[in-house]
Amino acid sequence: MEMIVLQKEEAQIVAQCGQAFNTAVYSKFGCSAILHGMDISTANKSNVTPVERYSIRLRRGLRVAVWKNDLTIHEVDAVVNAANEDLQHYGGLAAALVQAGGQVIQQESDKITKYNYKVSTGEAVVTSAGRLPCKRIIHAVGPRVRLYAAAWEIEDASKLLEKAIDSILRKAEGENLKSVAIPALSSGIFNFPLKRCADIIVKKLKKYDEYGIGRNPIPEVHLVNHDDLTVSEMVRACNEILGTPTHPAPTPKTYSGAVRASGSSHLSPVKLSKVTLHIEKGHIEKQETSVTVNTTDQKLDLSNGAVTNAILMKAGKKLQEEVSTHRGKCNLGDVLKTRGYGLSSKFVYHVLCAYKKPGTKAEQMLGDVVSKCLHMAVKDNCFSIAFPAIGTGMLGFSKSEVAHIMTKAVQVFSSSYRGNCMDVHFVIYPSDEDTFQAFANQHASLQQSSLYAGTYTGSNESSTYKEEDNTPTPCIELRASFPEAQRAAKRWINDILNIANRASTDYSIRNNHVLHFGLQEHEELLSLQTKFKVGFQVFFTDGQAGIKIKGSPSDVASAVLEVEAMCCQVQETYAQAEEAAMLYSLVRWRCKYCPQLENPETNAVLETAYLAGSGSKVIDSDIRVDFTLKEVQTKQPEERYKIERICFFKHYSPGPRSSTKSYFERKLQDYSRDQWKFQEAGLRVVREERVENQALKQLFELNKKRISGGPSVHYQRVPAQFCQLVSWVGFQREYAPPDDQAFGEGIYFSGSVKSAMSLWKGMEEEEFVYIIEAEVLTGKETAGSPGLIVPPATRDHLIHYDSVKGGTDTFVIFNGLQALPLSIYTCSRKK
Repeated sequence: MEMIVLQKEEAQIVAQCGQAFNTAVYSKFGCSAILHGMDISTANKSNVTPVERYSIRLRRGLRVAVWKNDLTIHEVDAVVNAANEDLQHYGGLAAALVQAGGQVIQQESDKITKYNYKVSTGEAVVTSAGRLPCKRIIHAVGPRVRLYAAAWEIEDASKLLEKAIDSILRKAEGENLKSVAIPALSSGIFNFPLKRCADIIVKKLKKYDEYGIGRNPIPEVHLVNHDDLTVSEMVRACNEILGTPTHPAPTPKTYSGAVRASGSSHLSPVKLSKVTLHIEKGHIEKQETSVTVNTTDQKLDLSNGAVTNAILMKAGKKLQEEVSTHRGKCNLGDVLKTRGYGLSSKFVYHVLCAYKKPGTKAEQMLGDVVSKCLHMAVKDNCFSIAFPAIGTGMLGFSKSEVAHIMTKAVQVFSSSYRGNCMDVHFVIYPSDEDTFQAFANQHASLQQSSLYAGTYTGSNESSTYKEEDNTPTPCIELRASFPEAQRAAKRWINDILNIANRASTDYSIRNNHVLHFGLQEHEELLSLQTKFKVGFQVFFTDGQAGIKIKGSPSDVASAVLEVEAMCCQVQETYAQAEEAAMLYSLVRWRCKYCPQLENPETNAVLETAYLAGSGSKVIDSDIRVDFTLKEVQTKQPEERYKIERICFFKHYSPGPRSSTKSYFERKLQDYSRDQWKFQEAGLRVVREERVENQALKQLFELNKKRISGGPSVHYQRVPAQFCQLVSWVGFQREYAPPDDQAFGEGIYFSGSVKSAMSLWKGMEEEEFVYIIEAEVLTGKETAGSPGLIVPPATRDHLIHYDSVKGGTDTFVIFNGLQALPLSIYTCSRKK
């Protein structure tokens, strides 16, 4: 464990970018970062003080008000989002609404576009609002015009903006809403003139009051924006078009912006290292997890108690028959395992907890059984598990105690868990608002990524549960499987935070995945540019791409963390696409009656879930693939079909087993025999990991048959963040471009570690040196030259060389499947 104590300004930077910080640290170094003494929830809150600047009631009853406020906290029945045609909420207001309201907003939007394709300019659609303090979001697509657009373009766009306002009012009426908040649609990044935008919106409201649209008129419309310029334009337009109010605007109201748990059926998932915690309302017996947890007593009468009886009714009498075989052989604190029978789950874990009374260790036992269930699930190769709120019924615990103890047990488990990604669900009965609120309070603390003050240890006789005082000193606690990862992460974090202390105000991030940024990422950059008041410049020189960030030192440091997290997310998406293509050439999941399962992306999802030992996998919420029964279960229509797994090559034959649970893994290796290779390069090996990737090996074997000459051993130096990606999907051009691509724009290797250190010099800021040893098929080679993107043709112009060479031992291939990673060496520099 490594600790980094932070100064006040450093703590503000980390707290402000808490989610991005955690994403970057975990993706780059495999480290979990736990933030102490920092309030992330308040760091990200809007600093806009809600103020009503204008209010008038029109002749037929419509009240129009102008507000300066943040739409994510404005309390009305519906807020309007300035959406794009694809309903992809990437940047600006749309991203802020999703961040505050939860991914359910994006998920519902995706369903709309899946069946209706794009939303036309001028139209609007409705989704739920997630955790926002409103009932609905109306997504309106306003017109977009060019900067310095011609008069006729503005005229055409004006008609579309009028249509968009009509669509908003029509949707609000259709939902029977009593109040709606509308921003300055199409102004800002859509380039529509602000003054004209304000005039059009206000004129439309006046017309709506006079003539209406439907039979459910909206009593109240708020024009809400967060910046003074837009608010002032709205006030001007209202004064000119609607008239000056006969009474002053009411005293400004202040909204706390707190999320009310009762307004949503679920909270946003919380990522705890490799465990994702979901807190949601629902029926425990209807969960589609690998394991369902039941609570009972030593009598094992499953009809006694609301939760256990609901599970019994769904599972059937065989559940009672099997659990009864343990009668007389079990004690309080035990966890009994049975099959799921009529449930969707593979197993049911029946926990036996003690009634809370003085002199007992009921609190400790409750934490222990949660921990036992999680460890049992891992042992049973189950990576999704659903818990009810254990103990809030007849066991005498308060709702806040149960929420605290259960959540703490999951957090402690996650801090040491290093297996496959695991989903843990806390399922609260829909009408039990008090229990849901208790868990929501714990959720709010978890969102800060800081540990509870309480400590919980183990599941043995000496286990203790106690309260400790929180330390006020802001600091970062780093945890990882290896101390080298912690030290590398600490070095990187200190380098980023030191930006705030520099005299210079620019910083460059080098990552070739910047070239894969799409609309979402560029809109996100636009939002960050506004948020942090920084400038971005994308560059591509000498085969290396990146982003230069300019601004005040502390703002640059914050922007760096956000952009690093974006790069990490993009490179993972890129790797997933590579994985899908790779697995699609090796194995297919095929169902005659569900051809939609046969695309590469879904095929990869099914294969990785199968190898991980999952009992089943849900696709698009209405299709469930049961790997045990080898069948597809659909909801609409309710049918079951057979599915088969077809392997094309005998060498690719991984299956679900306790050791690997994947087609690739990294194993620690004795590195003493290889030290001499590194000593001459001024390095000392501190860890060697053997890479075993059955998918890459099969494709490499196919290339060996195609390319003459056989493989030879070569070396590549890579940044820390790409070691896992090379193990996962092999070598890519984006991962390790050398400082000088003198022999082509391909994938470079060196014949020795020493020459690799000469070829890659631009990573001196990293704590360790990472060298990958690989078998490489160079085949028929020729001299390389700058600018090559494929090997040159031979004398027969239809045939190309297999690789190019430069100097004495630099080799360049242009197809990553011509190289097979063998070992990853983590090295320190000799002093």
